[in-house]
Amino acid sequence: MPRFPTSVDEVVEEQIEQGHRYEPVIARANAQAQAEGVILRPHVLPGHAVPTICEFVERERIDLLVVGYMGHAALYNRLIGSTTDRLVEHAACAVLVVK
Repeated sequence: MPRFPTSVDEVVEEQIEQGHRYEPVIARANAQAQAEGVILRPHVLPGHAVPTICEFVERERIDLLVVGYMGHAALYNRLIGSTTDRLVEHAACAVLVVK
């Protein structure tokens, strides 16, 4: 969240507002999926990417997780690692990395 809310109501309001941020992307993805005859069920979840996605994969009993690869510098990946690397390592299902 871009700012620190001071009450629970503000947290909820901020989450709702941030959820709307992805609506145009989801709409484009839905249109492309429909054109190809694919059913798309998008989910926008709050939290740190790796644990949140891994928990979702387990809870929903996902068979295959498809993630994009963003190439960072080799030094960055060695020091910090990438979200994709951590998902491949920790997800409880097969992971397909798309470059």
